[in-house]
Amino acid sequence: MKSNNPVIRLTVCAAALALAFPAVAQQAAPKDDGKIPEVVVTASKRKESIQSVPMSVDAVTGNTLQKMNIQKFEDVEKLVPGLVLDPADGRGQTVTLRGISFDPDTGTSPTVQIYWNETPISASDAFRAMFDLGRIEVLRGPQGTLRGQTSPAGSITMATERPDTSGVAGRIVQTFGSDSLRNTQAAVNVPLIPNVLAVRVAGLYNYSENGVHDLYTGKPDYDRGKGARISVLYQPTKTLEFLLVHQQLKSDMVNPPLAIDSPFPGLSGPTLSYNDRKSVVEGPYQFYNKSKLTSLNIGWDLGGHKLSYIGGFQQSAENTDRDTDIFNVIPGWSNQQTVRFHTLQRTHELRFESTGARRWNYMVGAYHSWTGGPAEFTQKFPYYFPTPFTPPQEAILKGSTAPGGYGEGSALFTDHRFALTDVDQLQLGLRVQKNKGYGQQYLEVFGQKINALPEDRAHTDEKAWTGSASFRHNFTKNIMGYASAGTGFRPGGTTAFVSAPGLTADLMTYRPEKSRAIELGFKSTLMDRRLVLNADIFQQNIKNYIGRANALRVRTAAVPGEAAGPGPGGSYAADASGTINLNTNGDLVSRGIEATAIWSILPNWRAQASASYVNSHYANAALYCNDGNNDGLPDNVGAFVQPGRQVSVCRSSRPLADQFGTETGKFNATVQSEYSRPIGNVDGFVRGLVRYNPSKYNVPFDQHIASFTPVDVFVGVRDPGQDWEVSLWAQNLFDRSPAPFLMEGVTYQGVAGGYSASVPPPRRKVGVTVRYEF
Repeated sequence: MKSNNPVIRLTVCAAALALAFPAVAQQAAPKDDGKIPEVVVTASKRKESIQSVPMSVDAVTGNTLQKMNIQKFEDVEKLVPGLVLDPADGRGQTVTLRGISFDPDTGTSPTVQIYWNETPISASDAFRAMFDLGRIEVLRGPQGTLRGQTSPAGSITMATERPDTSGVAGRIVQTFGSDSLRNTQAAVNVPLIPNVLAVRVAGLYNYSENGVHDLYTGKPDYDRGKGARISVLYQPTKTLEFLLVHQQLKSDMVNPPLAIDSPFPGLSGPTLSYNDRKSVVEGPYQFYNKSKLTSLNIGWDLGGHKLSYIGGFQQSAENTDRDTDIFNVIPGWSNQQTVRFHTLQRTHELRFESTGARRWNYMVGAYHSWTGGPAEFTQKFPYYFPTPFTPPQEAILKGSTAPGGYGEGSALFTDHRFALTDVDQLQLGLRVQKNKGYGQQYLEVFGQKINALPEDRAHTDEKAWTGSASFRHNFTKNIMGYASAGTGFRPGGTTAFVSAPGLTADLMTYRPEKSRAIELGFKSTLMDRRLVLNADIFQQNIKNYIGRANALRVRTAAVPGEAAGPGPGGSYAADASGTINLNTNGDLVSRGIEATAIWSILPNWRAQASASYVNSHYANAALYCNDGNNDGLPDNVGAFVQPGRQVSVCRSSRPLADQFGTETGKFNATVQSEYSRPIGNVDGFVRGLVRYNPSKYNVPFDQHIASFTPVDVFVGVRDPGQDWEVSLWAQNLFDRSPAPFLMEGVTYQGVAGGYSASVPPPRRKVGVTVRYEF
């Protein structure tokens, strides 16, 4: 897009005016006293000020989400340094926090658990759509006591807007933008019985493209979703409350990767670059999702005590239909894969707690979850290529879960707060949990159907203890220091759908993961609530971190202790049947520092800066790898395996990597600011959001990805009472984006070359948003 675009020119000029004339800002009539408002969170399952919680918490209000035009879940990472929300290509969405990543193909519980109205949901459902939210909280570090499922790196809680029994209200938000962006959100609140019963109904429609078109079909990549939610709040008495929320979402996405470079020599096709934004996938590459979420929250104030219930019900159907020949190696042929997941989840949590200002406040509770549902995939299995670059002889490989598969978790937990003095507080928590399940899988090819797992490994049954402790000291009314510690747990299991007959069961089995963390920090509110400074340092050790090793070469005939083989460095030739994927365990260390500053510079000018530095890496871990020359280092030099092993093992102290092998960067920072002033009968404003994304390194393709710093700018006018607002915005104003790592062209049947593939780099988007409150 040309730099003389009027929208871009307007946003640049407005931003320059706001920064170049601070003296003018001082002349503007203040609309408030300039104090930073208190933020109330539920990080500890109690409503309290974020400044009094002895742990690192990031809170994003619904108002901030609207101001910064955050319409997708993955865009929340713009506001929270160190948080990485990766939507992938429509499947395998991941959340990384404090450098601790997660590969969804492991089939394990996530390192960061997501909650919707305090009920756990999958990352796939969280990434689909986001609308009419009241608050998002990001809790860092092991969550091993208070919430439904233990998670080692943290948790994200999303709370929808509550109905209001006091009056009729509503909101309409309409956004239009480049790349065919259309986002419509609406909500209306109606009290059916004043101060007793209210209903809130909200809806969403979203459509956007990313500028990529397929070279063969001519169709664009797109993301389309629609959803609706109904919330009912019933307060029959002042001490009893029922909140029932039901939501349905549908989404579909087309998102094949970019094609870069040229086709194989002798094949027709153009030479492509990043700027062409073309894909060469001939078959479908589409992802469908349909979900139903229901939560029920009941609170009963018993006078000095409170009884609470949280129930959740989730139904999800996820269908994937994609051509895995993304390089178009064989023109006129698609290597189609279909995957079907149908998930049903029920959760129940019951808590009894003391309330009020006591020297000793306590909580006891119980939790239970059940998850089940069938899963299946169908994949073409080419087994003979008669001539180069022609469709092969093929069979169909099928995989499915056995009927009756399930996962069940139960837990008892307790939490206690002791006011040791008027300025000292000790908090202790303990949780015991039990996880069990059954997950046999079947593989079928050439008419033969076999168990993918030994039957004894299809059953799991594990028990674990986790806990937390924190100490808080108030040096003054507005300055608090704390120390906290916590443990986390993820159950072990057996790698799913391993197609290597003769592989020992121990290689398919991965051990449970345990983690310990300690955090030291302070929180302060200074200058008569015009400045907030918070910071912490942390270290976390994870034993047997559950990771993933993909495309491993296998030699099933290996014998422990055998002599060196004829291959490079004494290795042996791998089986000719292909590669496998395995879960792997390795010890991990994560340490770092996090800080946030919020400054009310003037009553109508506020800024917030947050940063994190995290060093997360393996600690001399023994991991499955490809080692073609038997030197103990991962490589791709040939189809060979270390002597005496069915799968090679390498020692590693490298940083963690995502599912594509890209190691996360260490330093992240974000700055956001807003300045407003009266313009006649309305308020004019300019606000900005800047995020520094660190450099990264992709291990499999040995590529360094440069750092980049996108800038989002918003200018507009609004009613002084903020009942309506019109804003022009530009995301990634200066069109900053790195060249993403390249999945390099393959060598096929002795011929080198072909297209490479890449994730589409983000680019500048501009648009307008109109919001009306009533």
